[in-house]
Amino acid sequence: MGDEDRPTGVATIQDAHGDQEDISNLSWYQSVKRVLSNRNWALYLFTVWIYNSMAILRQYFTLYFREIGISYVLTGVLLSLMFGVNIIGYFVSGYLADNYDRRKLSILTMVVNGTGFLMLAFLTDFLGLAFAMIIAAMSSFTGTAGQAYQMQQVDRRLGGVANSLFTLGTSFGLVPLYVFGLLLDIGWGFVNIMQLMLFVAGILYLISGFVRAMALESISLPRRETTHSLLRDFIAENIRGLRLLATVLPVFAAVICVDAFSDSLYRFASLYFVNETLNFGFSEINLMFLITLAFSVPLTMYLGRRFDRKGGRRLTVIVYAVMPVAIGLLILAQFVPYVGPQEWVDALDSIYPSLSVILSLAFIGTAMKQINDILWFSILGTYIQKSLPRADMGKMLSLNMFIVMVFIAIGPIPAGIIYTLYAGLPLLYTVLALNIVILIVLALFSIEPRVSVRELEGEDFSY
Repeated sequence: MGDEDRPTGVATIQDAHGDQEDISNLSWYQSVKRVLSNRNWALYLFTVWIYNSMAILRQYFTLYFREIGISYVLTGVLLSLMFGVNIIGYFVSGYLADNYDRRKLSILTMVVNGTGFLMLAFLTDFLGLAFAMIIAAMSSFTGTAGQAYQMQQVDRRLGGVANSLFTLGTSFGLVPLYVFGLLLDIGWGFVNIMQLMLFVAGILYLISGFVRAMALESISLPRRETTHSLLRDFIAENIRGLRLLATVLPVFAAVICVDAFSDSLYRFASLYFVNETLNFGFSEINLMFLITLAFSVPLTMYLGRRFDRKGGRRLTVIVYAVMPVAIGLLILAQFVPYVGPQEWVDALDSIYPSLSVILSLAFIGTAMKQINDILWFSILGTYIQKSLPRADMGKMLSLNMFIVMVFIAIGPIPAGIIYTLYAGLPLLYTVLALNIVILIVLALFSIEPRVSVRELEGEDFSY
């Protein structure tokens, strides 16, 4: 099989200089060591780990808004407002990332996120929260630059390992979750804990922005010659990017649209359903997240290395096949609360309060969904990193997120109305149906790129 016919992720491919090296025999440790040998990239990774670890708080937003008196419908409005700003931001961010200093833009991303989270820690009325959500969402105008900045520095052949290291940052959410659990155990209220954690997150984001400003180096971009005005150049660049995405990854583009809409419905309904319908408290929900992240660590690292060595098509189907099973178990949990006898439930609670949650179908379903969301996100990022030209990386990342956000933004307001009228089951049934459709598409059609990335990187970028 010639190099042009190899699936994305096969280890023996040529690098940017035309040299060919078989890296399939590298151990996981050797692969990580090679990726981390780039000091600039490793420092940036550290700041991303800080960001991702505290981003776990976003999963509590729906419960937090309810606890401070925001209705389901207005919660949907807040989320859609945030996603609406993200839509505009991601549409613009790719052009900025491909034409301006990516390091400086990544600094601004952290500063804006830090400001937004600090505002969320202190504002509790609807208008104040709306303003804070808008500020936090404005980080999407520059957020793509950071992703492109790190991808620009990585050997494409080790993109799976590199991307899994970034996804690993989500697992460091174990720290804030553990602190969350400790504070709940000593009697702190949910709202007070959230406000403290949001404040800490804001401060850490501002510190991360300072680290990026002081320690990271700017990296030059390929120069593009254009005779167009700024507006015409912006439009032409994004039209070209959409054509490129549709040409290289057409099935990928279609799948992420449907998946984004289904995930929007799930994220709105799942915690309400677990808390209100299945009657699990904040401590038990926190344990669900904590234990889930602990399991995701080895799986994320294994997945990235396997993608580099074997390609991604089978992994994609295997990972996504778990999604409908997880949703089905969550639905079934209202009829079968626990998978073990009451004696086991009592024994686990005697070891640690609320530990019996690990025997519940709610935990099993939620854990499977959360872990596979992390793995799925890692797979999507790896496809982009391995399949698209570096000069266009910012644009392609932003267009990918733009498409995703358009479909995510559709969900929260109707989800809030449906949940107000019928609670969570209709939303979960809809998610289950959409997940099955996506799985069938992935099984029948290849998600692999249709064009060699080396051909794309060799093309003329002028107009």
